[in-house]
Amino acid sequence: MGKNILRSELLRSLNALSSDKIQDLSFSVTNQIIKLLKMFPELTSQIGAGYLPIQAEIAPVYQELLRAIPVTLAYPIAKGDAMSFAIPNGMPRGEIWLERPYHEVTPDWLFVPGLGFGLDGKRLGRGKGYYDRYLENSKALKMGIAWSKQLSEKIPVESHDCHMDFIITDKFCWDVKQQVKF
Repeated sequence: MGKNILRSELLRSLNALSSDKIQDLSFSVTNQIIKLLKMFPELTSQIGAGYLPIQAEIAPVYQELLRAIPVTLAYPIAKGDAMSFAIPNGMPRGEIWLERPYHEVTPDWLFVPGLGFGLDGKRLGRGKGYYDRYLENSKALKMGIAWSKQLSEKIPVESHDCHMDFIITDKFCWDVKQQVKF
């Protein structure tokens, strides 16, 4: 199945979710993230990166995450047709891109949105390539965030597509390298 067909199918299933269901899934993902950060406490002293969710996108509930585990989080900023990350001065504001004021940073690890993920670390994004271009030369740890129904055995990828180190769903965390669920 090609990227565009799979993208359409996954978007259709996400758009069919009610806002209450998206909120429930986002809280469940947040609980899984908290579990992961407790297993890898060294991450809490590093700079992480979140994202500002767009319509029908499962995302961490940052207030709950920060209440449970204080971490420093940056968010995406647009730089022409490229992306970078910045820490907001105050609460993060913006749709997709963080609004000013902020200061730019290089995160050590990232929560990465996507439409689909494979347990082999493959990711299907929305097709604009921002994350792939950013991660191309990055050594940051990549954690894909998804609803468990966004997992697929066959994610079509190209040579420029980035792969995840972890997949975090509403039901479990997956270590791609170790092929272990926790």
